Parts: sequence; C-alpha cells; structure tokens
Amino acid sequence: MLPGKCTDVTRLLSDALDRRLTLHERLQVRVHLPTCSGCRAYRGQIALLRTAAKAAAGREPDGDDGSSGGG
Repeated sequence: MLPGKCTDVTRLLSDALDRRLTLHERLQVRVHLPTCSGCRAYRGQIALLRTAAKAAAGREPDGDDGSSGGG
C-alpha cells in the first residue's frame, strides 16, 4: 500500500473504528492527514457519526407516541 493514497487512508480511518491499527497503518495516516483536507474532513465526519450513534444507542425511548400534545 502506497503511503498517502486517499482511498487507503479513508479505509484505514474506517478500520480504526473496529480495530487497532498497526504501527505502519497509523504512520500512514499520520503522514497523510496534514496534507489532505479531504481525508481530515472524512475523519471528522466519521468521528461525528460515531459520537451520534453512541448517544442514540444510550438513549431511552422518550415515550413519544406520535401525538403533538396539542390538546
């Protein structure tokens, strides 16, 4: 895998959600991110999605039965 290739780095960023990256993989990401705004944005997006998913999973249903409560 060539260092700095966006398709490889985005795959590694996604993989990092499920497993610990190897030292070589972490270095590839660290070398690439400072020079690529697209991959930095992708990293931010998946971090936001992960946070939102964790928050949604931890929430109890709010008891909303679909009524607007207007009367």
